[in-house]
Amino acid sequence: MQFLKVLLSALALLFLGAAPSAALGEPALLTISGEIGSGNQDGKLVLDRGAFEAMPMSIVKTETPWTEGMVTFEGVPLKALLDLAAANGETIHAVALNDYAVDIPVGDSANPKVIVAYRMNGQTMRVRDKGPLWLIYPLSDEPSLRTEATHTKMIWQIKAFEIR
Repeated sequence: MQFLKVLLSALALLFLGAAPSAALGEPALLTISGEIGSGNQDGKLVLDRGAFEAMPMSIVKTETPWTEGMVTFEGVPLKALLDLAAANGETIHAVALNDYAVDIPVGDSANPKVIVAYRMNGQTMRVRDKGPLWLIYPLSDEPSLRTEATHTKMIWQIKAFEIR
């Protein structure tokens, strides 16, 4: 079963064109490392914007403590990213551009509305707007998620996931 998962991940990488970012001339948007079974650059899975945006997208409309009113986020389900990397760990150590880090249970990816967003209200997120990537939970749809513990996991300016 694990072989099939790795094979499917490798095929997805080929389909998405997720080659090392340097080969595409685009900077890395997200690097996934650690306990993964599928990589494309020195044992890591490196995704540039094109590869990231080629993945299946989800939309989550929610309010957050850091935005005004209802906001529409577009991004990739966290589970899809973990599946692509053939992640084998129990924890995602998420790291931001400023090296802020938080640990997220892999189990959170079971919720299909937990996404790694790259657009907010139809606009590509810039660093000044908490981009380029922001981990979004569906706070408005699921009131049980409106807790300090969930807010702590909603890391923005994500640059890397290390699977542990």
